[in-house]
Amino acid sequence: MKSTSARGASLAILLASLASSAWCQDAGPSLLPMPPLPAVGANFPVSRAAATDALWGAAEPSPAPQVGNLPSPDQSIMGPEYLDSMKGGYSGSCMGSPCGGSACCGGHYVYANALVMTQVRPGSFVPTVDSATGDMRINFCSQNFGNIWVGGFEIGAGWCLGGGCGCGGCGSTCCCKALELVYWGLFPATKTVRAVDNTNSTIDFGDLDYNGASANVPFTNSELQQVRYSYNFNSVEANLVGNSLCGGPFGCGMCGFCCGRSGSPWGFGYLAGFRYINFSERFLFSGDPTGFAINGDPQELNYVNALNNNLFGFQLGSGLSYCLGSRLTAYGIGRMGIYDNHVTQLQQVYGTAGNAVINNGPFVGQEFLVRSSRDALAVSGQLDLGGRWAISNNWSANFGYRVLGLAGVATVDTNIVKNQFHNVDGIATMNRNGSFLIHGAFFGATYCF
Repeated sequence: MKSTSARGASLAILLASLASSAWCQDAGPSLLPMPPLPAVGANFPVSRAAATDALWGAAEPSPAPQVGNLPSPDQSIMGPEYLDSMKGGYSGSCMGSPCGGSACCGGHYVYANALVMTQVRPGSFVPTVDSATGDMRINFCSQNFGNIWVGGFEIGAGWCLGGGCGCGGCGSTCCCKALELVYWGLFPATKTVRAVDNTNSTIDFGDLDYNGASANVPFTNSELQQVRYSYNFNSVEANLVGNSLCGGPFGCGMCGFCCGRSGSPWGFGYLAGFRYINFSERFLFSGDPTGFAINGDPQELNYVNALNNNLFGFQLGSGLSYCLGSRLTAYGIGRMGIYDNHVTQLQQVYGTAGNAVINNGPFVGQEFLVRSSRDALAVSGQLDLGGRWAISNNWSANFGYRVLGLAGVATVDTNIVKNQFHNVDGIATMNRNGSFLIHGAFFGATYCF
């Protein structure tokens, strides 16, 4: 009974305290003891206070004076650079970097160039002279046979291996290293020079017989002598390329706006890989004692010297680029290679009546048709000087000049037989210490994706 009365008294005290205005007022700190609670049932006058939100909704005044107007809640104070960096790794964009406003250029690239090039011949040889005066009529030299401008093309593709290249947060989209495949070559080049009336050959065919007479007959006081020369060049490369600085000359450095004003204008790159080069030449010397055209007459006689060089080897290279502006980049790329050169050769004197026959020496009675192959050590050097114009972050235009040289190759200049056609073994050995040099312009475009 006492327990029930106590619980009722406690409930009454609690309800009375909730109804009191003292519960909602902050009296502040005090050192005085709290007043005793009123007795149950005591009445006190309570006055109604005006309601206000100032006590609950108003912010505390700032001790510092306010300058200007603060942005409204719907205005963003985060710039695009901050938002782009927050998305890095989750979308295709990346934050600004020394590479330019947007350095992302994709993880792959392809490019194509048109080529216009010519050969520089290393020496000269006079196969035809005037039979009366001895004056030169045909000169196998650079002036007559070296200035042959021909077209060609170059195509390449690269697969980036990922990883940043110092591009300020672009990550794998600004590739530093890539595997690259490249082919370039020239269309076959041919040049023909003729001499008519009273021509003699400086090549001595006296060790050979043709059509029942000496092989010198078609080349002595003949009405027509002709030299037709042709060459062909092809190159295939598989390289690992890379840029140690953003905007280097290789890989995705071929695309996008260059570093320029917000970073170093210099870029450096390197390459290493395997290369195959095919270089072939053909020298065809023809004589007709009575006619004025090479048309298959049995009296005509032809001497052919054809050589094919197949170079398999390894190359190293490096490149340097410099930003001339926000869109234009100048660059230079050099590469050198060392190869095993497998050379095949054909030497033949023939006409529509058959092959010429050796008339003395250990091979007497045999037809003069020599096929042979040998291996040699060869080297190559290539230099590209050019520029790139950034059309966009994905497209760029290429232009420049290229020089390529080979040493340790078999050429017609060093393997033309001038006499002693009976020395078949010596002719089959062939000379493999020749050189080959071409140069010319290129222009095209690169696309990164």
